[in-house]
Amino acid sequence: MTQKSKTHKKSAFTGRGIRGSDIGASSEDVGVPVRNVHDVGIPSVHILSKNDIENELSQIEQKFGMTSEQFYKAWREGKVHGHEAVKLGSYFEFYKDEYK
Repeated sequence: MTQKSKTHKKSAFTGRGIRGSDIGASSEDVGVPVRNVHDVGIPSVHILSKNDIENELSQIEQKFGMTSEQFYKAWREGKVHGHEAVKLGSYFEFYKDEYK
């Protein structure tokens, strides 16, 4: 069994000592493995092109049964909700600002 650190640390919130707690403990103390970015590699990044955004926005009519402009107005008024609505609303806002 691993022993806790003997270092006396103070809480950033109260200024009191936090000896005997897991707050401020290193990963060795609590048994959580630390992963280094260099060990797992950096994930690839895909930057959306104008065509990618247009393809995403073309799904609005299928999913919500309204045009992009109607959808955007409804999204801004809070009438459509959910992850997909936020994503498509953000894409429409970006597309409008960037390409129109």
